Amino acid sequence: MHIQTETIDSPSGPMGIYLVRPDGDGPFPVVVSFHHGPGLDDGAKDTMARIAQWGYYVISHDRYHRDADWYVMGERTDEEVQKMFGLITNTSEDMVGEDLGAVLDWLATDPTASDGPMGCVGYCIGARSALVTIAEHGERFRVGVGLHPSFCTTDAPDSPHLGVPSYTGSLYIGFGSEDQMQPASANGALIEFTNALDKGEAEIHDGANHGFGVYGGGYHEAAADRSYERIKAMLDHELG
Repeated sequence: MHIQTETIDSPSGPMGIYLVRPDGDGPFPVVVSFHHGPGLDDGAKDTMARIAQWGYYVISHDRYHRDADWYVMGERTDEEVQKMFGLITNTSEDMVGEDLGAVLDWLATDPTASDGPMGCVGYCIGARSALVTIAEHGERFRVGVGLHPSFCTTDAPDSPHLGVPSYTGSLYIGFGSEDQMQPASANGALIEFTNALDKGEAEIHDGANHGFGVYGGGYHEAAADRSYERIKAMLDHELG
């Protein structure tokens, strides 16, 4: 596998990107990965590689670059959790959209990245970004994925779940039955809208907790295996 870290230009200044793809000239279909709240840690990188090994060019950007370079949550103390949630709160979806634009501009300069249909995968707060992305760029992003999504069903008029009914691509949403941080029970509308799509599927995985789809402390093998089985099928269908 080819692994690459770069610093690219964005409207808000230098921004880090991390990509993993198969060796060779490609071009490989692109999957944008929106990392989870704790940052692009080793588990998140290994998770990106899981998708890349199927033949995809997987790229993630530094969500918190305006506040810190490649922040990764340290030991789970109250202070560190508070810091992480501060970074999440300070990073709006407008900012993420701005950053995505910079990533797409950079991808256009890399001949190993296909200029065809793309996918996006989001974990935790990244799932919110994935839903916003398919709502705003649905013709380009033909696969959307949200695993253990956070803040995706709210009372706000711009809640990400409201864009789901208009999506014509493939969408997969996965929750853990034990997730108390962002429970499936608080995302009934997102689940209903996803399952109503022609190519949508929302699942609740027994025994899994928040973070089940990222290698690390919350990883749940059965839930992850099932989710990535469905994700691969959608990517292969829409991008292959």
